[in-house]
Amino acid sequence: MSGKKNHGRPLPPAETRWKKGVTGNPRGRPKKQDSLTSLLKEEIAKICPADREKRTWKELVVRATLQLAMKGNATALKEVWERLDGKTLQTERLQLGGTDGKQVLIKVVYGDQDGASQK
Repeated sequence: MSGKKNHGRPLPPAETRWKKGVTGNPRGRPKKQDSLTSLLKEEIAKICPADREKRTWKELVVRATLQLAMKGNATALKEVWERLDGKTLQTERLQLGGTDGKQVLIKVVYGDQDGASQK
């Protein structure tokens, strides 16, 4: 037996083991199926047939989003802002601690009961 550990599993017969330098997947990875995202990316890059200026759908979506943002649409404005500057990171931290390093006592009150057990 060779010095390799097989973790309790028996090795397959030598004639059926992988040969050095031969791939186990000769045809490669299967082609990716058309997804909704890939179809949308293809379509949005095409020229809009109804547009007189022959702009792409992507250009029209950008223009429409900008127009909505200029009219005060908060969602469109947020989208434009995040695309330009990136999403803002929330850096606040919650630190619990009493004054002078003393413990903080938190009391939970349910309804009108003040520390009494629920029935």
